[in-house]
Amino acid sequence: MYQTYLIDIDNTILDFDAAEERSFKNVIESYCIPFEHTMLGEYKKINRHLWDLLEQEKISREEVFHTRFSLYFKTLNQEIDGIEAESRYRSFLGSSPELMPHAKDTLIQLKNMGKRLYTASNGVHSTQIKRLKQAGIHDLFDGMFISEQVGSEKPSVHFFKHCFDHIPDFHQKETIMVGDSLSSDIQGAVNAGIDSCLFIRKDSFVESAATHTIHDLSDLLSL
Repeated sequence: MYQTYLIDIDNTILDFDAAEERSFKNVIESYCIPFEHTMLGEYKKINRHLWDLLEQEKISREEVFHTRFSLYFKTLNQEIDGIEAESRYRSFLGSSPELMPHAKDTLIQLKNMGKRLYTASNGVHSTQIKRLKQAGIHDLFDGMFISEQVGSEKPSVHFFKHCFDHIPDFHQKETIMVGDSLSSDIQGAVNAGIDSCLFIRKDSFVESAATHTIHDLSDLLSL
């Protein structure tokens, strides 16, 4: 039985898609540009490409955060300060604590079962902590592993080794990684030699190396 749960934050515990859309819209409008929904899709392509490079350790996290908005605004023929736009985005994102369905109830029940819960997230430490506190679930976790503070990103084995080294009385076979990303969460678990659980919001089949696949977070209770 699993006793230690490493749990991704974005689109696993917190609804990042909703938060991202609202925050991106606010950034666009803060530059006095009318928002159109197609803009978000173009931004996501640029952002996803940069995150892929980061997960492959080809660029730094600073390059992601400092250039994604400047690169996007160039598609609008606009020159802006990417660092300033990122700061605005972070401010908006930090006030977006929407939970995924059944997330809080599932975490509470896992705690009541005596399980140990840790976040395992790629992201900005202060932003993630603020969102977890606003969502009312911060204190349900025994510890926080967030890439900015860890110093490496999932799926790097260095990220997971840091987690293992900082979990008291750690047992590898009793630990599971839960997340929605094949490239960072599931591949990271494979790299680290632990079991994994792929969370897919839609009731569809996705071929993966995950040990388990669930479509609702409450399904974690039956693993």
